Amino acid sequence: MRATEAVDRVAAVFDLLADSPEGLTVTEVADALGVHKATASRLLGTLSGHGLVERSDRRRYRIGIGIVRYAAGTLTELGAVSRARPELEALSRTTRETVSLGVLDGRDVLYIDQVTGHERVVFADWAGRRSPAHCSSSGKVLLAHLDDAELERFLARPLAPRTERTILDPESLRERLDDVRRRGYERSVGELEDGLSTAAAPVWSRGRAVAAVSVGGPSSRLPARELPRLGRLAIETATAIGRRLDMGPPGEPFQVPAR
Repeated sequence: MRATEAVDRVAAVFDLLADSPEGLTVTEVADALGVHKATASRLLGTLSGHGLVERSDRRRYRIGIGIVRYAAGTLTELGAVSRARPELEALSRTTRETVSLGVLDGRDVLYIDQVTGHERVVFADWAGRRSPAHCSSSGKVLLAHLDDAELERFLARPLAPRTERTILDPESLRERLDDVRRRGYERSVGELEDGLSTAAAPVWSRGRAVAAVSVGGPSSRLPARELPRLGRLAIETATAIGRRLDMGPPGEPFQVPAR
């Protein structure tokens, strides 16, 4: 096998595992890559030896903690992310909840930074992970500010369910996006994950909605009546980040990493 083919396979494994937080079996990885099960097993074994993937007690592989040492250094060096970080930390201190920064990548939101809240019950670390744009508050604030042609292309494909609350009808999603534009923020209760409540607002820079700030936590702690307050705080944080970006060097902020 050529070196480039091996690298392509490793990248494909990370893509598969990043989209499968519950993990994948060796057989599932082999089928997705179109390789023999023994080949997939050797590849996962090598990555596991370096701590880049880990195997659960159910024999399912997930991205390992070792990947953090590579990603952390990169994220802290990204100018746009480092300028946003103080505002994310301030919002997390104010709310005591988890705050994330995400960008639109195709049909998903890619979370590029996160500050974990101080409450004892928090949801999983989303940094480096993706979620479907149509059922996350971050995704919907970014979809709301696409141009008409881009939005129609998005809505032309089926909307996959994540929970019983996920919006699946394109017309209903259009109406929701209209509401987002009027409010300036989006709120979500149990649309992405059961028991998860979030509010998000868009980061504007040079006339474009380039990212979204979200704050969230368990619905038991954040009932629907709390979300307008969190939405207003998210707007304030997103506005402050936009100012920081526009004061920085010219260029496109929050570029999606090449996959």
